[in-house]
Amino acid sequence: MTLDTYFDSGAMTPAELARKTGLSAASIGRILFGEQQASHSAIKAIVDATDGKVTAHDLIFGAPRDASRKREMSRPAQQDAAA
Repeated sequence: MTLDTYFDSGAMTPAELARKTGLSAASIGRILFGEQQASHSAIKAIVDATDGKVTAHDLIFGAPRDASRKREMSRPAQQDAAA
């Protein structure tokens, strides 16, 4: 399952994944949109945090989220901050 599909499933928000992995929300966003390749430690952290639903293969070879959807990502983060 790609990171994009994982977030669309509602299993976790990007902000929650950032907290669980210790990665910054900005890094999660850059990985999600294909602007940054995930480091080995980031891949391991994401795979662990998603209980293996997002695999290393998905992170390396999966298609990134369409950049036109970037605005959507800021909304859940704002909601998480308000909670």
